[in-house]
Amino acid sequence: MNLLEFLRYPGALGWLAFDAARLSHALVDHRWLSPWGVLRLCDCLLRGVAQVVFVNNPLSGFLILIGLFLADVTVGGATVFCIIIAFFVAKVLLDLPDGQISAGLPLFSPVLVGSVTASLFTPFFNSPITPAVWGYMGVAAVFSVCVFAGLSHLLASHNLPAYTLPFNIATSLIFLGMRGAGYGASPTVDTATDLPPATDSPAFDGLENASLVTPDDLVHVEWDKVCLGMLLSSGQVWAVESVACSALVGVAMLLFSPLLTAACFVGGAIGTLTALVVSEGPYAAAYAGVWGYNGFLAGGAMLFFVVASPRVLVLAVVNALLATFIQAAVVPVFGQNNLPVFTFPFCLASLLLLAAVSSSSSFHRVASPSFPENHLLQHHQESSAVHKRGRKEETSAAMIA
Repeated sequence: MNLLEFLRYPGALGWLAFDAARLSHALVDHRWLSPWGVLRLCDCLLRGVAQVVFVNNPLSGFLILIGLFLADVTVGGATVFCIIIAFFVAKVLLDLPDGQISAGLPLFSPVLVGSVTASLFTPFFNSPITPAVWGYMGVAAVFSVCVFAGLSHLLASHNLPAYTLPFNIATSLIFLGMRGAGYGASPTVDTATDLPPATDSPAFDGLENASLVTPDDLVHVEWDKVCLGMLLSSGQVWAVESVACSALVGVAMLLFSPLLTAACFVGGAIGTLTALVVSEGPYAAAYAGVWGYNGFLAGGAMLFFVVASPRVLVLAVVNALLATFIQAAVVPVFGQNNLPVFTFPFCLASLLLLAAVSSSSSFHRVASPSFPENHLLQHHQESSAVHKRGRKEETSAAMIA
């Protein structure tokens, strides 16, 4: 039973809150080419924007999209451009299941392709975005949907999600392709710290100008900026450094699931704090939220795919720590090719831990994900039903004896 039905929320909440189940039920029977098709298209596109952080709610996606446009109009435009391309690839070319498309699952990696490429192209390639770059974005959006379909099929046998791996693979390919095509200067470096800093946006780089480090910088931590970095980590998931966007992400997530919101922001805080012990000052990247976004996603991943419990909360913390340590480890490797680490650390950490808990009887994997509060309620109902059945069987056995 869905939590919305169980609690019998009145009117608007059933259409807007949690996974907006009533809206889904109202649209699912309408064909894409019917007069309702435009509304259904908008619904799935907006859900795709929010699915980046496991949120399946169109209003949440709308709030996040507003945040992206407030942060940078080009980033917002690139997001819309890539998600529209992705929809047609998923629906027309690959003919993926309607349930997946309606929930926005094949679309969230293309969302990141658009926002991240638009945000990072200029600082990483030292040149403005040209029409050719938009072409690369479109190609990567196509790649990401195809990779999503393939990875989902391969990982399904292990009951594991693809997370944002399609985005990581597709965007890495076009970044390397653009570098090979002569976009930007490819510096000769000995270490990652020799790379020029991304002066316009520190998002996703984790690369700092070591020549500016002083002894005072190494020990001085500006805690107010650390706290700001914890908030900014939510916006950095889409590669934007914006308080307004980050705040809207928080509101959008609260509309879907307070439990998931708490887990994600705790993960972002842990990642930001961990940066202070795995990186050298000045901590500009930590203050900008760059060290927190992988932890942000890692914390939420555990709570979304595993039924919430005290053990799962601890696991979410461990996953956020693991993702941040992986980020620290791979930054120099990616830096040699002047590549950002994207969300590879989150994917690696979360896939490993989710695979680990799948074989443990102490954790309960979610069979059909909706939102954490509903998962918890369903698990409680199932456990109660099993307990009652067991008591009835014991009573029957005693009567027979």
